[in-house]
Amino acid sequence: MMRPDRLSRLILILTLLLAVGQACADGQRVELLGMTSELPADWVAEAPESRMRLLQFRVPAADDADEDPQLVVYYFGPGQGGSLDANVERWKSQFSNPDGTPVEPVITELSGSMPATLVELRGSYARSIGMGPGDEALPQRMLLAAIVETPKGNLYPQLHGPAELVARNRDAFVAFVEGIAPPPGAPDTTK
Repeated sequence: MMRPDRLSRLILILTLLLAVGQACADGQRVELLGMTSELPADWVAEAPESRMRLLQFRVPAADDADEDPQLVVYYFGPGQGGSLDANVERWKSQFSNPDGTPVEPVITELSGSMPATLVELRGSYARSIGMGPGDEALPQRMLLAAIVETPKGNLYPQLHGPAELVARNRDAFVAFVEGIAPPPGAPDTTK
């Protein structure tokens, strides 16, 4: 017969193993500059299309969708990538309302282990590189763009694509951004 203290420890260990197993089933852990966060299990990793992309994922949409949203995490190096204001202006210049007027961004400070700001834009989207001219504007698009201030430089996670699909995945994106932190047990270098 098992002693009560051993039985209690065994039950605790089994409970923890089940919780870890459930967490792994619900998401996938990703690494960024020695930090980690979690993305939904059904988001599909892709090979980054450039050296400035640390991560690139496709967010599966419904079978009848013309396009899947895409998550990209940009990193340009310490001190690189521009200020919040400069990035907001650039992202804003890529969007317009149906009547051609500018779209006003929604800007939110996020909570997490590192300072992070979320910028949301919705409208016709003409993506461009830098401040150059954009591609042909695509209607009903949405961009969720964050700036995460890490000890190794800013990260720029972005989720963009059809507005309805991006909006449906907003909570997962925010959870990913707020979850960026040193891995469990690692020394905290964020302060």
